[in-house]
Amino acid sequence: MQSARPYFIRATRNRLSTADPYEMKTAELFRNIPANIHELHLAVAGLPKDMKVKAHSATGVSEKTVDELRARTSWTRGLVVTTPRDLHPKSVVKISKT
Repeated sequence: MQSARPYFIRATRNRLSTADPYEMKTAELFRNIPANIHELHLAVAGLPKDMKVKAHSATGVSEKTVDELRARTSWTRGLVVTTPRDLHPKSVVKISKT
């Protein structure tokens, strides 16, 4: 049985919200919109090859790791690649549409 990650309660102004401790804050992320495969390679340069990739279903990207993403031969314009500034064990690359 897999245990769930711990969540913390964070008070924001007059309401309480649950916060994932591994959630990346906007200031900790790079947001890139590569126009071609070469710009994609620059966007993921320096990231570990086994880092996970989470892609929105509408993007058409099926790769699950950065290594698989680097092996692509083409890239669709208009996809956003969000990468972490600092590497953490739970860091992921996110791909979405603009």
